[in-house]
Amino acid sequence: MRQNKRSLILPLIIGIVLGITAKLVDVPYITCDFPVFDEIMGRFGIWVWAAALIAVFSKTPLLAAVRSFLFFIGMLLAYYGYTLLFLGFFPKSQMILWGGIAMITPFCGFLIWHIHKNKHYANLIASLPFILFFTEWYLTAFIEQYWSARDKILLFIAYLCMTLSLLAAIPTNKKRLLSLLYGVVISIVLIRLMQAGIIVNLYEQLLNV
Repeated sequence: MRQNKRSLILPLIIGIVLGITAKLVDVPYITCDFPVFDEIMGRFGIWVWAAALIAVFSKTPLLAAVRSFLFFIGMLLAYYGYTLLFLGFFPKSQMILWGGIAMITPFCGFLIWHIHKNKHYANLIASLPFILFFTEWYLTAFIEQYWSARDKILLFIAYLCMTLSLLAAIPTNKKRLLSLLYGVVISIVLIRLMQAGIIVNLYEQLLNV
């Protein structure tokens, strides 16, 4: 019983800590020399990375769903609680966006857990976070013109660390290779389609909410 409670409390605490961290790096004078850290914490990749790891290391798919949801709840309570209590600011549109994302995290956590299955579809499921990492990294580093070479390198290192750590959590070498391959190929296709105007750059629109 105690172990089960700890298994549920831990992702909540991690979410709270990361939520407060994200709020602190959002303060200009704290990250004025390294604005890339604010950019990283304000985008989707790092939250998907943390939630995916929590789901992968859960014992059952149901537990993965619950723990992923608790992580996001902790993060949102800490981040927007700080915003409301100490800054007196009510970012309604952002709260609605991230609240909506939190509502689908149980399904996402349940889905990601299935990378443990010895099925080919599990390789595609495992590639989903990598698709987001690669697409987000490219759109952030090369579409936004104000990035310096130093910030691009730091951003690359951050996404590389997220990619490698999540790869290490995937059960087999074959699954790691296939999920990485799928992630690269699909992200390249998505980026090309966005650049050609065939599909909408939903990522940019969501960030500007």
